[in-house]
Amino acid sequence: MRRPRLGLPRPGPLFLGPPWLLAPLVLVADFVTKRLVLANVDRLARPVEVLGDVARFAYVRNPGAAMGLPLGGRGFLIGVSLLAAAVLAALYRRTDPRQRLRRGALAAVMGGALGNLVDRVFYGGLVVDFIDLGIGAHRFYTFNVADMGVTLGGAALFLSLWREDRAPRAAPGGPAPAVEPDGTIAGADPAPGSSDPGTSR
Repeated sequence: MRRPRLGLPRPGPLFLGPPWLLAPLVLVADFVTKRLVLANVDRLARPVEVLGDVARFAYVRNPGAAMGLPLGGRGFLIGVSLLAAAVLAALYRRTDPRQRLRRGALAAVMGGALGNLVDRVFYGGLVVDFIDLGIGAHRFYTFNVADMGVTLGGAALFLSLWREDRAPRAAPGGPAPAVEPDGTIAGADPAPGSSDPGTSR
């Protein structure tokens, strides 16, 4: 009879397509939503409520980095974005294809980085932001779909690394256990107990 495996439970599929597809999906979604915002600038001159005062659409042009931080000028931010995209692409290629969560996370972050890079290159370095969350006068920074890709992708990447860190390690001097991408040990048996046929009472 097949014995249960040790380790964290296997999660369901988070994305059914190839993980790399998340990069163009985030990029296209970001591009389309920003073009819709630019086509309706007059209507978005004042915040438009979506879920009352909690979620609103508000047209903002951001000359800085995330959250409007003034980290260098346009050329610096373009260079950082290009470098980040190159590093993410290299990490994606070096990641085991079985690690779908990590690959998907890297692709989502890359799509977001490229989305804001398009604005910095073709729109005078001003990134289009339009999603405004908060309660009353207490507001989160205005962001866009590209920022969502970077944030959610970064969170998924952290989750992937955390799961790998929780995976059991081999004993000193012994062979490394065969750890699957979901954090379980292939073919591992539970500790012997009274229910094990090979254990005497």
